[in-house]
Amino acid sequence: MAFTDHSDLFGSVHEDGLNLVLRHLMRQRPSLFNYATPEFAINPHLFCTPIAADQRVLAAGNPLFTEMEPLPVFGAPFDLGVNFCLQVTKLAIDFHSGQSITLPAELAPLGEQRFALTAQALGGLDCPSSEFIDQMLPAIEQRLLEQQKLAVGEVREDKPRRGVIRVPPRDVVVFPTRRLECFGLGLFIVGFFEWGPVAGSQLAWLKTRLAGVEIVDLQPVLLENQIECYLSTVLRLGVLPRLMVPLEKMVLDVTATLAEHGLALGKQVTLGPSSVPGDVPHNPDVEGDQLKAFAKLTII
Repeated sequence: MAFTDHSDLFGSVHEDGLNLVLRHLMRQRPSLFNYATPEFAINPHLFCTPIAADQRVLAAGNPLFTEMEPLPVFGAPFDLGVNFCLQVTKLAIDFHSGQSITLPAELAPLGEQRFALTAQALGGLDCPSSEFIDQMLPAIEQRLLEQQKLAVGEVREDKPRRGVIRVPPRDVVVFPTRRLECFGLGLFIVGFFEWGPVAGSQLAWLKTRLAGVEIVDLQPVLLENQIECYLSTVLRLGVLPRLMVPLEKMVLDVTATLAEHGLALGKQVTLGPSSVPGDVPHNPDVEGDQLKAFAKLTII
């Protein structure tokens, strides 16, 4: 049976082509896959692994990583920050029947109409030396003493009036970094696609849904479960909704074309997804290492 026997339009993408695009994207937009504090701009040797970027990115002076705020030291009486980096070094997708990615036991085997995504990442966190912490302690203790004096009612000239909130300028003291202790993480995700409406829109939207997530061999197990739960929440509410794609309501006004041939006839053609299971068994269809989508044309 031809792909268009029960649909007017058919499109597909093979996992090999999509993985090739991902590899090119990692080299041409490295800032999407590398995150670090500003310290790394002047000390790129601190990265866990050198950033592989296309020569055109280097020649244009485009950013190699996305700058992030230093990790805060909670409880300190003034802003202290710790340098860190996170680098995604590998990203690949595998459509059912799932032959190119070996899933962990928690997610295997890859079910029908499912896709798998794997990511390998390196992370590094600066742990300040005991010597530097000892140097910081006098300033910490002095600031705490000032706060205690204010708490018992001592007045300072710059004390804000009651009801006025003052936000002091942010001046973060960042620990000096010579090297980072790096660690590796392996992440596996299983998901699926579906068509669905979006409130306030008349279009059909292709949505990506999460079926499972697994971080490999992170101990203890309860810590792994909590991190996976948080990551799942971030993906479901923060990342995947941004990936929804509308099947655009394509309006083709053929009036001008027909007018060229002396016909005063105007038509509109709208595009929508083929129905399931009336037209096709699955839409989109994830099988045979491909993602396939089927659409129907309606002439008004």
